[in-house]
Amino acid sequence: MEETMNMTAERSLEIITEQIAQSRKAVSKDVGQSLYVSGLCTMGMAIVVSLINYFSSSPLGHLLWLVLPFIIWWGLRNDKGRANAPVNLVGTLVNKTWWTFAVFTIGYAVLANIWNYIMVRMYPPDVYIHIHMPITPIVILLMAMAVSIMGHILKSRWLVWFGIIAGLLVVTNSHIGIGTIILSHLYPPEVVAKWSLINPCPIVFLFALIGLMLPGLMLKKQK
Repeated sequence: MEETMNMTAERSLEIITEQIAQSRKAVSKDVGQSLYVSGLCTMGMAIVVSLINYFSSSPLGHLLWLVLPFIIWWGLRNDKGRANAPVNLVGTLVNKTWWTFAVFTIGYAVLANIWNYIMVRMYPPDVYIHIHMPITPIVILLMAMAVSIMGHILKSRWLVWFGIIAGLLVVTNSHIGIGTIILSHLYPPEVVAKWSLINPCPIVFLFALIGLMLPGLMLKKQK
């Protein structure tokens, strides 16, 4: 009788362990699918915005970034490949991190554009350059911080350091203008002007590839 009870207890422990492992696997795949879809949507939007700005010779395509969170939300909601994972802390933290990033980015971009629109019509260029609100470096820094925080949540050290190093390099370059200086020495002014129209789409594409799609794919493939 005692042996039977011991066997039953051992079997119960095995069943609980298996269920926990299955739950963790489902959670990982669900978070991975979310990151994967978000990365694909962001990369696709970077390409679309670049093409619109390049062929229209205007920065109007950047307005499409405002609808990206809603495209991602729609894509995740209609994605049949997502696992039916239970609500968990890791998935919630990752989700909240990126939605917080979206809220801060959209809010700041709207306020900065309104401010710059008013200032450029009130002051000459030599004054405007000192009082305008920079958009690109702030958005990139926020994205780098989101990637780094997500790395901490997922316990992925390389993702943490990618967010820190890439974010600092991009923001520093935006203020110093090393990339523009190099381009101006290698290419004619019209090429530099075209680059300014599609910037920062290539950078966002890289962040989405390494900071979203790649870790999402790794989590999806976890065994």
